[in-house]
Amino acid sequence: MSYIDWSDPEEMFGLLVEYVSDERGDSDAARLRFLDSLLRPLRELQDRFHGLSAAEQVLALLSICNSVNAEDEDDPVVEHLHACVEELERIDASRAE
Repeated sequence: MSYIDWSDPEEMFGLLVEYVSDERGDSDAARLRFLDSLLRPLRELQDRFHGLSAAEQVLALLSICNSVNAEDEDDPVVEHLHACVEELERIDASRAE
């Protein structure tokens, strides 16, 4: 059994990107288009994630969250995006203490 370090923002964000990618397999055409529209910016962010400050990581992910169309807001993937933002903020706050 592998260990996931939830206090590692890069690992956690990587798992989010993997989750979004995996969700493509069980999707109809409309959801597939939605997921693909999320994956592009998520993968771009993943490529530069390690070089960003914690605040920049949060802002970049919030920007992706804010780009979601209203009709897709109820998708479970969006909930995970928001949860990742919250966790990144928590990690940053705990490191500042």
